[in-house]
Amino acid sequence: MNDLERRKFELHAGTEDYRERVERAIGWTHDIFDRFENPCLNYSGGKDSLVLLHLTAAKAGYDDVEIYHFDNGLLRVPGSDDFVRESVGRIGGNLFVRTSEAANSEEMVLEEGHGYNGFWGQYWSLAHERDWDARILGIRGDESRNRRDRFDSSGDRPPINWHEDHTAAAPIHHLTTRDVWAYIVENGLGYHEIYDKQGDLYGDMEARGNRLVTLYDAEFDSLGAREISQFIYPSETNELKDIEQRE
Repeated sequence: MNDLERRKFELHAGTEDYRERVERAIGWTHDIFDRFENPCLNYSGGKDSLVLLHLTAAKAGYDDVEIYHFDNGLLRVPGSDDFVRESVGRIGGNLFVRTSEAANSEEMVLEEGHGYNGFWGQYWSLAHERDWDARILGIRGDESRNRRDRFDSSGDRPPINWHEDHTAAAPIHHLTTRDVWAYIVENGLGYHEIYDKQGDLYGDMEARGNRLVTLYDAEFDSLGAREISQFIYPSETNELKDIEQRE
Protein backbone atom coordinates (compact mmCIF):
# COMPACT_ATOMS: atom_id res chain seq x y z
CA MET A 1 0.00 0.00 0.00
CA ASN A 2 1.53 3.29 -1.06
CA ASP A 3 1.44 6.48 1.01
CA LEU A 4 -1.29 8.07 -1.11
CA GLU A 5 -3.63 5.11 -0.69
CA ARG A 6 -2.89 4.90 3.03
CA ARG A 7 -3.76 8.58 3.43
CA LYS A 8 -6.99 8.04 1.49
CA PHE A 9 -8.01 5.28 3.90
CA GLU A 10 -6.99 7.33 6.94
CA LEU A 11 -9.26 10.15 5.80
CA HIS A 12 -12.11 7.73 5.14
CA ALA A 13 -11.72 6.31 8.66
CA GLY A 14 -12.48 9.78 9.99
CA THR A 15 -15.86 10.11 8.25
CA GLU A 16 -19.11 9.86 10.15
CA ASP A 17 -20.62 7.32 7.73
CA TYR A 18 -17.68 4.97 8.23
CA ARG A 19 -17.90 5.29 12.00
CA GLU A 20 -21.61 4.52 11.95
CA ARG A 21 -21.14 1.41 9.80
CA VAL A 22 -18.37 0.06 12.05
CA GLU A 23 -20.43 0.70 15.19
CA ARG A 24 -23.37 -1.08 13.56
CA ALA A 25 -21.13 -4.08 12.81
CA ILE A 26 -19.97 -4.19 16.45
CA GLY A 27 -23.57 -3.98 17.64
CA TRP A 28 -24.62 -6.77 15.29
CA THR A 29 -21.74 -8.90 16.57
CA HIS A 30 -22.97 -8.50 20.15
CA ASP A 31 -26.47 -9.39 18.96
CA ILE A 32 -25.18 -12.57 17.28
CA PHE A 33 -23.41 -13.71 20.44
CA ASP A 34 -26.57 -12.99 22.42
CA ARG A 35 -28.67 -15.10 20.04
CA PHE A 36 -26.35 -18.11 19.78
CA GLU A 37 -24.63 -20.18 22.42
CA ASN A 38 -21.52 -21.19 20.50
CA PRO A 39 -21.00 -19.49 17.13
CA CYS A 40 -17.91 -20.23 15.04
CA LEU A 41 -16.02 -17.60 13.04
CA ASN A 42 -14.91 -18.75 9.57
CA TYR A 43 -11.46 -17.32 8.80
CA SER A 44 -9.63 -17.51 5.47
CA GLY A 45 -6.92 -14.96 6.29
CA GLY A 46 -8.29 -12.58 3.64
CA LYS A 47 -8.89 -8.90 4.29
CA ASP A 48 -12.61 -9.25 5.05
CA SER A 49 -12.29 -12.10 7.52
CA LEU A 50 -9.29 -10.30 9.07
CA VAL A 51 -11.54 -7.31 9.80
CA LEU A 52 -14.25 -9.67 11.06
CA LEU A 53 -11.76 -11.38 13.40
CA HIS A 54 -10.43 -8.12 14.84
CA LEU A 55 -13.88 -6.61 15.18
CA THR A 56 -15.14 -9.74 16.99
CA ALA A 57 -12.17 -10.52 19.23
CA ALA A 58 -10.72 -7.06 19.90
CA LYS A 59 -13.53 -4.53 19.43
CA ALA A 60 -16.49 -6.57 20.66
CA GLY A 61 -14.37 -8.45 23.20
CA TYR A 62 -15.06 -12.08 22.23
CA ASP A 63 -11.39 -13.07 22.28
CA ASP A 64 -12.22 -16.71 23.02
CA VAL A 65 -14.33 -17.13 19.87
CA GLU A 66 -13.73 -20.46 18.13
CA ILE A 67 -12.34 -20.10 14.61
CA TYR A 68 -12.40 -22.48 11.64
CA HIS A 69 -9.77 -22.29 8.89
CA PHE A 70 -9.49 -24.73 5.99
CA ASP A 71 -6.04 -25.42 4.55
CA ASN A 72 -6.51 -25.62 0.77
CA GLY A 73 -3.62 -28.03 0.31
CA LEU A 74 -1.94 -27.87 -3.10
CA LEU A 75 -3.84 -24.69 -3.96
CA ARG A 76 -2.97 -22.87 -0.76
CA VAL A 77 -1.69 -19.34 -1.37
CA PRO A 78 1.92 -19.30 -0.11
CA GLY A 79 2.13 -18.01 3.44
CA SER A 80 -1.63 -17.94 3.99
CA ASP A 81 -1.72 -20.63 6.69
CA ASP A 82 1.19 -19.02 8.55
CA PHE A 83 -0.58 -15.68 8.37
CA VAL A 84 -3.78 -17.20 9.76
CA ARG A 85 -1.97 -18.66 12.75
CA GLU A 86 0.06 -15.49 13.37
CA SER A 87 -2.91 -13.14 13.16
CA VAL A 88 -5.11 -15.27 15.43
CA GLY A 89 -2.25 -15.47 17.94
CA ARG A 90 -1.94 -11.70 17.84
CA ILE A 91 -5.62 -10.73 17.80
CA GLY A 92 -7.32 -13.53 19.74
CA GLY A 93 -9.51 -16.58 19.32
CA ASN A 94 -9.29 -20.36 19.52
CA LEU A 95 -8.14 -21.61 16.12
CA PHE A 96 -9.02 -24.95 14.49
CA VAL A 97 -7.17 -25.70 11.24
CA ARG A 98 -8.24 -28.62 9.09
CA THR A 99 -7.41 -29.94 5.62
CA SER A 100 -8.47 -32.99 3.62
CA GLU A 101 -6.92 -35.77 1.59
CA ALA A 102 -8.76 -34.46 -1.48
CA ALA A 103 -7.31 -30.96 -1.11
CA ASN A 104 -3.80 -32.41 -1.12
CA SER A 105 -4.32 -34.81 -4.03
CA GLU A 106 -3.01 -34.04 -7.52
CA GLU A 107 -6.26 -35.38 -8.95
CA MET A 108 -8.27 -32.48 -7.53
CA VAL A 109 -6.23 -29.93 -9.52
CA LEU A 110 -8.27 -30.97 -12.58
CA GLU A 111 -11.66 -30.67 -10.87
CA GLU A 112 -14.01 -27.72 -11.25
CA GLY A 113 -14.34 -25.67 -8.08
CA HIS A 114 -11.53 -27.66 -6.54
CA GLY A 115 -10.33 -24.86 -4.26
CA TYR A 116 -12.69 -25.85 -1.47
CA ASN A 117 -12.38 -29.61 -1.87
CA GLY A 118 -13.11 -31.02 1.57
CA PHE A 119 -14.01 -27.69 3.21
CA TRP A 120 -17.54 -28.67 4.18
CA GLY A 121 -16.80 -32.20 5.33
CA GLN A 122 -14.15 -30.94 7.73
CA TYR A 123 -16.36 -28.08 8.88
CA TRP A 124 -19.38 -30.27 9.67
CA SER A 125 -17.22 -32.77 11.53
CA LEU A 126 -15.88 -29.99 13.76
CA ALA A 127 -19.28 -28.33 14.09
CA HIS A 128 -20.76 -31.50 15.55
CA GLU A 129 -17.73 -32.10 17.75
CA ARG A 130 -17.66 -28.52 19.10
CA ASP A 131 -21.45 -27.93 19.15
CA TRP A 132 -21.24 -24.89 16.91
CA ASP A 133 -24.72 -23.49 16.33
CA ALA A 134 -23.94 -20.68 13.84
CA ARG A 135 -21.28 -19.56 11.39
CA ILE A 136 -20.00 -15.98 11.49
CA LEU A 137 -18.89 -15.03 7.97
CA GLY A 138 -16.91 -12.16 6.49
CA ILE A 139 -19.21 -11.94 3.47
CA ARG A 140 -19.92 -8.41 2.18
CA GLY A 141 -22.61 -7.25 -0.22
CA ASP A 142 -20.06 -5.04 -1.96
CA GLU A 143 -18.23 -8.10 -3.32
CA SER A 144 -20.83 -9.46 -5.73
CA ARG A 145 -24.55 -9.56 -6.52
CA ASN A 146 -24.76 -13.09 -5.16
CA ARG A 147 -23.28 -12.07 -1.82
CA ARG A 148 -25.38 -8.92 -1.71
CA ASP A 149 -28.58 -10.94 -2.14
CA ARG A 150 -27.56 -13.68 0.27
CA PHE A 151 -28.05 -11.48 3.35
CA ASP A 152 -30.16 -8.42 4.16
CA SER A 153 -28.17 -5.72 5.93
CA SER A 154 -30.55 -2.87 5.15
CA GLY A 155 -32.38 -2.89 8.48
CA ASP A 156 -31.53 -2.69 12.17
CA ARG A 157 -31.32 -6.43 12.76
CA PRO A 158 -28.10 -8.34 12.07
CA PRO A 159 -27.86 -10.06 8.67
CA ILE A 160 -28.70 -13.67 9.50
CA ASN A 161 -29.55 -16.49 7.12
CA TRP A 162 -31.57 -18.94 9.19
CA HIS A 163 -31.34 -22.64 8.43
CA GLU A 164 -32.56 -25.63 10.39
CA ASP A 165 -29.17 -27.34 10.23
CA HIS A 166 -26.86 -24.40 10.60
CA THR A 167 -27.39 -20.66 10.60
CA ALA A 168 -24.99 -18.11 9.09
CA ALA A 169 -24.52 -14.50 10.18
CA ALA A 170 -22.65 -11.73 8.36
CA PRO A 171 -22.07 -8.72 10.65
CA ILE A 172 -19.82 -6.86 8.17
CA HIS A 173 -22.12 -7.45 5.18
CA HIS A 174 -22.84 -3.70 4.86
CA LEU A 175 -19.21 -2.54 4.90
CA THR A 176 -17.72 -1.24 1.66
CA THR A 177 -14.31 -2.24 0.32
CA ARG A 178 -13.01 1.19 1.31
CA ASP A 179 -14.43 0.66 4.82
CA VAL A 180 -12.47 -2.59 5.09
CA TRP A 181 -9.17 -1.00 4.09
CA ALA A 182 -9.85 2.01 6.31
CA TYR A 183 -10.46 -0.33 9.25
CA ILE A 184 -7.20 -2.20 8.53
CA VAL A 185 -5.22 1.05 8.36
CA GLU A 186 -6.94 2.63 11.37
CA ASN A 187 -6.22 -0.39 13.57
CA GLY A 188 -2.73 -1.07 12.24
CA LEU A 189 -3.57 -4.59 11.10
CA GLY A 190 -0.98 -6.54 9.17
CA TYR A 191 -2.42 -8.31 6.12
CA HIS A 192 -1.25 -10.98 3.68
CA GLU A 193 1.34 -9.86 1.12
CA ILE A 194 -0.85 -10.86 -1.82
CA TYR A 195 -2.89 -7.67 -1.48
CA ASP A 196 0.07 -5.36 -2.05
CA LYS A 197 1.31 -7.53 -4.92
CA GLN A 198 -2.11 -7.62 -6.62
CA GLY A 199 -2.71 -3.97 -5.78
CA ASP A 200 0.43 -3.09 -7.73
CA LEU A 201 -0.74 -5.17 -10.70
CA TYR A 202 -4.23 -3.65 -10.70
CA GLY A 203 -3.00 -0.18 -9.77
CA ASP A 204 -5.60 -0.01 -7.01
CA MET A 205 -5.88 -1.66 -3.58
CA GLU A 206 -9.67 -1.45 -3.91
CA ALA A 207 -9.81 -3.35 -7.21
CA ARG A 208 -12.51 -6.03 -7.16
CA GLY A 209 -10.00 -8.69 -8.15
CA ASN A 210 -7.65 -7.85 -5.28
CA ARG A 211 -8.64 -10.74 -3.05
CA LEU A 212 -7.14 -13.80 -1.45
CA VAL A 213 -8.50 -16.92 -3.13
CA THR A 214 -6.97 -20.30 -3.81
CA LEU A 215 -3.91 -20.47 -6.05
CA TYR A 216 -4.47 -21.08 -9.78
CA ASP A 217 -8.15 -21.85 -9.18
CA ALA A 218 -10.47 -22.27 -12.17
CA GLU A 219 -13.39 -21.37 -9.93
CA PHE A 220 -12.11 -17.79 -9.80
CA ASP A 221 -10.78 -17.61 -13.35
CA SER A 222 -13.31 -14.88 -14.20
CA LEU A 223 -11.39 -12.67 -11.76
CA GLY A 224 -8.09 -13.47 -13.44
CA ALA A 225 -6.95 -15.79 -10.64
CA ARG A 226 -4.81 -17.93 -12.94
CA GLU A 227 -3.03 -15.02 -14.60
CA ILE A 228 -2.50 -13.24 -11.29
CA SER A 229 -1.06 -16.33 -9.61
CA GLN A 230 1.34 -16.78 -12.54
CA PHE A 231 2.72 -13.26 -12.02
CA ILE A 232 2.90 -13.36 -8.23
CA TYR A 233 3.77 -16.99 -7.48
CA PRO A 234 5.27 -18.35 -10.73
CA SER A 235 7.07 -21.41 -9.32
CA GLU A 236 4.04 -22.67 -7.38
CA THR A 237 1.74 -22.00 -10.33
CA ASN A 238 4.07 -23.80 -12.74
CA GLU A 239 4.04 -26.86 -10.48
CA LEU A 240 0.24 -26.96 -10.80
CA LYS A 241 0.47 -26.51 -14.57
CA ASP A 242 2.84 -29.47 -14.71
CA ILE A 243 0.22 -31.60 -12.93
CA GLU A 244 -2.37 -30.60 -15.54
CA GLN A 245 -0.05 -31.37 -18.43
CA ARG A 246 0.87 -34.78 -17.04
CA GLU A 247 -2.82 -35.64 -16.84
